[in-house]
Amino acid sequence: MNNYRLFLITKYLLLLLCTAVMAVSCKQTPPSNNSGAKSKARVSFKKVRGIAYTEVRREYDNHLGYNNYGYHLEPEWQITFLSDDSVRIFSLVLQKFIVEPVIIDHDSVATVAHSWLRVKKLTKDSILFQVLYVANQKIDDKSNIYMTLYSNDYIKNVLHTTADKLQTPPRRDSLYIKKKTEASIANINKAFAATEPANLISNNPNVTVTKKNVTKAIAMENVTLADNYLSPTFTVTIHKAYNTFNYSMQVIADEKGKLHFVKSMTYIPDDVDARLKVMKGVVDGYLTVYLITKPGTTLGIAHPSRILVRVIGIED
Repeated sequence: MNNYRLFLITKYLLLLLCTAVMAVSCKQTPPSNNSGAKSKARVSFKKVRGIAYTEVRREYDNHLGYNNYGYHLEPEWQITFLSDDSVRIFSLVLQKFIVEPVIIDHDSVATVAHSWLRVKKLTKDSILFQVLYVANQKIDDKSNIYMTLYSNDYIKNVLHTTADKLQTPPRRDSLYIKKKTEASIANINKAFAATEPANLISNNPNVTVTKKNVTKAIAMENVTLADNYLSPTFTVTIHKAYNTFNYSMQVIADEKGKLHFVKSMTYIPDDVDARLKVMKGVVDGYLTVYLITKPGTTLGIAHPSRILVRVIGIED
């Protein structure tokens, strides 16, 4: 339960960052600081005004860009501070630059495009932000997500490279995913989310497959674009089935594309064992036979991952 709560907090932090790339205007009340320490001089963005920055790395304090669930912290921001109260940021949703508010709270804490951040470093070449978790108008300094941004001039004229190359996950990420893959193959219950999720393809004219696609983050519903790979969701409709049925279940697609029934995703009021046996039979007898399963991959490495499948049987 504690690990799941940490996962939800991570999703919440992502939602805070997603709102920064949406054209949404809202008024916020500055939160209070838990520490109660004496306030320091407030940060100012005047010295970096007009400088274009691109995020090159987003990672946890263990210097990894992935967590235990397979969630990837992707560098997304492209920003230019126009003043101490406004920033130009590229909107992934609108696919254009928009102007969003900046609110400087106390010492190094500010909201930038509706995301609460602590400024850890601020120079003409680079910026380091710590993402803050804010609840009940109070700041939790225990957040462990950091964003590194380089100025476009620094990337081009000093590093002599491109942002795309700098955003490529480093070797330590690959080693981490390889280690997790080995563990999940040895114990399928350790399956984790694949950033290139598993896919189901019908090989029978009587079977159709549709995949849910999240196209917009919805903060109020705890929905993010990352749900497309954190919770890949399919509806499989089987015509000429032996019976009429409708089951929602969690399934693991292993590194070879074999499907394994895990559990029902709906409440079973009675005959639990018998119903679970039937659902497992649907996976083994229908899905395994009538579907081609492409295993999920992360950094090009195929590994077991969980998917959600609703299977509808139609006796026609």
